[in-house]
Amino acid sequence: MAEYTYKAFISYSWADAKWGKWLQQAVETYRTPKALIEKHAGMREIPARLTPLFKDREEQAAGASIGASIEAALADSEYLIVICSPKSAQSQWVNHEIAWFKTNRNPDKILALIVDGEPGDAERECFPKALTHKVAPDLTITDAPDDAPLAADAREGGDGKRLAKMKLVAAMLGVGLDQLLRRDDRRRVLRARVIAGASLALALVMSGLTWFAVEQRNEADRQRAEADGLIEFMLTDLREKLEPVGRLDALDVVGQRALTYYAGQNPGSLDADSLGRRARALLLVGEITNIRGDSEEALQAFTEAAGTTQEQLARDPDNEQRIFDHAQSVFWVGYIAYNRGELENAEAQFREYKRLADRLIELNPDKPEWQMESSYAEGNLGTMFHAQRRYAEAEPAFALALERVERIAGLTDYDPSQQIEIGTAINWLALTKSALGRNREALSLHEREAAVYATVLAKNPANATAKNKLAISHQFLGNAMLSLGDLNGAIGSIEYSLRLNRELRLLDPTNLEWHETEVRARTIQGLNLTFAKKYDAAEAHVLQAKKLLTQLTIADSQQEIWSEALRLTLMEVGAELALARDDAEEVISLTGGALRDLAGSKAEANAIRIAGLMLLAGEAESTRGNLRVARQHWEEAIKLVPETASTEIYRYRLLARLGRKEEAAELARSLDRRGIKHPAYQAALLVSS
Repeated sequence: MAEYTYKAFISYSWADAKWGKWLQQAVETYRTPKALIEKHAGMREIPARLTPLFKDREEQAAGASIGASIEAALADSEYLIVICSPKSAQSQWVNHEIAWFKTNRNPDKILALIVDGEPGDAERECFPKALTHKVAPDLTITDAPDDAPLAADAREGGDGKRLAKMKLVAAMLGVGLDQLLRRDDRRRVLRARVIAGASLALALVMSGLTWFAVEQRNEADRQRAEADGLIEFMLTDLREKLEPVGRLDALDVVGQRALTYYAGQNPGSLDADSLGRRARALLLVGEITNIRGDSEEALQAFTEAAGTTQEQLARDPDNEQRIFDHAQSVFWVGYIAYNRGELENAEAQFREYKRLADRLIELNPDKPEWQMESSYAEGNLGTMFHAQRRYAEAEPAFALALERVERIAGLTDYDPSQQIEIGTAINWLALTKSALGRNREALSLHEREAAVYATVLAKNPANATAKNKLAISHQFLGNAMLSLGDLNGAIGSIEYSLRLNRELRLLDPTNLEWHETEVRARTIQGLNLTFAKKYDAAEAHVLQAKKLLTQLTIADSQQEIWSEALRLTLMEVGAELALARDDAEEVISLTGGALRDLAGSKAEANAIRIAGLMLLAGEAESTRGNLRVARQHWEEAIKLVPETASTEIYRYRLLARLGRKEEAAELARSLDRRGIKHPAYQAALLVSS
């Protein structure tokens, strides 16, 4: 018989962490009735206890790969117990753990515990798909149904906690449930008699124990104070040391261990500082969960943290720490809304964040940390204005954010995190300058931004945050070069970005933000190489970008940036490549399907991308001689293109195609004054001349 380190691996969504803790404690503390062990003596071994159970991903070593650690724990577990709820049904981690166990171990060793939802209910399905469907050898979850495993229902309307526990215990012991219940009930009756007999004797010694209990309580208070100090260290100093390294697994351990500590405390006994630390742990875990591609679970953590911090702030409205804690919660709720394209909600959250930052400055204007919060607040609002194309409002917000963070950095010793914030502020200011048509200023700012990150990396080559920022900055730098006609410089800049990104992805393959960085770089490079007439190389980048983007959208379909914005941009680049190869049929195939599917798209947010697809569809129809259809595409497209400096190349191409020569000529003069020599503009000039 195989020897296993763990009796069972508990697979659960973070939202069901309390159920995971209960199950682990309930099973590990259960003692098999002695009579049952004796009955099977000589036939097969019945363990006295079912220990240990692997529950938390926090049990992994901080330096290990999360994927490797999880799979090692699964391989070392005799059983897999899946805690089933609507949240776990949607969890990529739970589905992956089930898929791995089904593929590499005996599926008969999978057990299920229902804690919420209903099996088969479209809206409240509690069974993960991997549990009820067959899994391919590559861990892909197929649509072929599979038999669901034994399921215990811990809810009051189901088996209840005790019976659900006994069902799972009986399955792992390999005995009948009725037999186990009879033995367990007999033991409970005997235990009750023993307890009753001991009660009288116990009462006699209680008075003597009272003094001892007081001493123990004092010792417990001292230990709690030490533990709180350790948690504070983990969430501040230790986090600051781990973040630049870029290992999500190590940061996850910090957050999960902090939450585990507070889960063992009575919420009513926690003071305001402890509740604030718990909220910060929730934010950390939520941030990591979001990076790994589960924005819904992340939002739940952020919302729970916001509920706690809001209540604490209401009790002590002038306490700076309470204001700061709530500001962080508000920011992360807004950040999820922003990434989902819910701009109205995001703006409301970011304005509340600014109000809180202003209050901190009002209470303590000289504190550098509060000045940084004020800088962040201006930057957040600038980001919102930029997303809404309110560039004239975005520019002063970003300029003010940059001025503040540079002033703060000048007051203290060198701090790499402050330098990175300077680079971020420069980036947004550069993007806004470009959107306002000041492309040379934008290029200069992007060069300055890249130099900031390069300096941080030179001082500490292991700073993953700076490396990712440098990779992204070279994408923007490449775009700025391209707009001014430096195609070779653009290609080289993106190649450098991809090299940095490869190093990052080797460091932590679970970081989906780094996946997104690569998708963007390959999409840009696909377009650059198309302009350079290196079509095979361009196609390779486009295909790899599609593959990575598919993985991102599978991980989290609610991220509008992934599911719509990046998807449409990649389609547009693929269509540009097909058009350059004179493959009109491929252009029609790419654009036609996309345009048909855009009924549910946030058309306003993606208007320019949709217009780009229509422009190319018209080009393809024109080459096939369908001039009427082509013109219809172009006329619809130009209605979607806003009259801003950043969209003038699109407008010029469309005006030229529609024969609106005077408008096209006026726009060309504007582009020429700004020094625009983008290859798409140059090609359009040749066509219209």
